[in-house]
Amino acid sequence: MGEDFYRDRSKGIIAGVCAGLAEYFHVSPMLVRFIFVLVALAGGPAILAYIILWIFLPVRAAIGTPHREIVRDNVQEIGTEARNLSQELQAMFGGKSPATAETSNRVIWLGAILILIGLVLLVDSLHLFHWFRLDLLWAIALILAGFVLLNGALHKG
Repeated sequence: MGEDFYRDRSKGIIAGVCAGLAEYFHVSPMLVRFIFVLVALAGGPAILAYIILWIFLPVRAAIGTPHREIVRDNVQEIGTEARNLSQELQAMFGGKSPATAETSNRVIWLGAILILIGLVLLVDSLHLFHWFRLDLLWAIALILAGFVLLNGALHKG
């Protein structure tokens, strides 16, 4: 495993939390993102955990910075990102195209996550698959996360 937990904004989509965790555990960032989404869909605390990690984890370049400064800077970053996303969505719904590729990427990810959440809730509500149970998704997410961690640890050791 890596030496420190940190956020890697250069490889991140929102704040680099999943990218930093993926590097620490030597797994794909897409896999960590998938697990976060799965846990969130299962009613788990993934969104809260992500926000807490965003607040407390330093960006890679800030490792060694006093903890108080890291938290202050990260809280300011969350506010800035929330305002930026709000402006992007207002521009998009106002008929303007996204300003940058990064802007477009965030909106695409947000749209994809919302569609996925909607599909899972729809399948659960309509009982389209008799075997599908939303409450079991949480257990499956934990099992997958465990396999990913074990696989990463066993193949790196």
